[in-house]
Amino acid sequence: MMRRGFSLVAILLCLASAVQAQGKPTDPSAATSDAKPVSGGVYYVAFRTSAHIARSAPEIFHAVSQDLLDHLKSKGVLIVADPERGFLETSDQMSTESMLRLAKLAGASFLLLVTIDRPAAAWIKITVQSFDESGKQLWEENADKKSGLNGKSAPHDVGEKIKSKLAAHIGKEGLPTDPARSVSTFTSPEAATKPK
Repeated sequence: MMRRGFSLVAILLCLASAVQAQGKPTDPSAATSDAKPVSGGVYYVAFRTSAHIARSAPEIFHAVSQDLLDHLKSKGVLIVADPERGFLETSDQMSTESMLRLAKLAGASFLLLVTIDRPAAAWIKITVQSFDESGKQLWEENADKKSGLNGKSAPHDVGEKIKSKLAAHIGKEGLPTDPARSVSTFTSPEAATKPK
């Protein structure tokens, strides 16, 4: 009888030391913090319309898209890159559902769709749409340049217009900021009003 009790204790001690050796955390939040990809960020997609393909150069599309992406990053917006694709620039028509699927795979909570167009009546038009994980559109902003004899400055001018419109959304739903970056790159309005 004593022998059985001793062997049971020995087995339990061996199991306990094996669990400790594996170093598994007992805190459930600690166990899941490393496993999940960073969420809450934005998946960025730039779409070039068929009208832009017909009437404008691909370099303009890429330059406008990259300039806007760099601007958002400089303001601390948390852009989540797809490990395989980075961010997406395309002229292929994609459904919102397909883009949301890519956003979820990348670990993002929001989709930012930037459409770059060259309508017949404008030098360039930029439309920015924000969607949440369920596909609900949160907001939309657009800017264009219709007048002028020369369209050379249009990409820059329209880019600046859209940036100023997006400023109202930075740090809010659809364009969340990375707390680590936003503190070092710019001062939020809340921080500026806090007493020192």
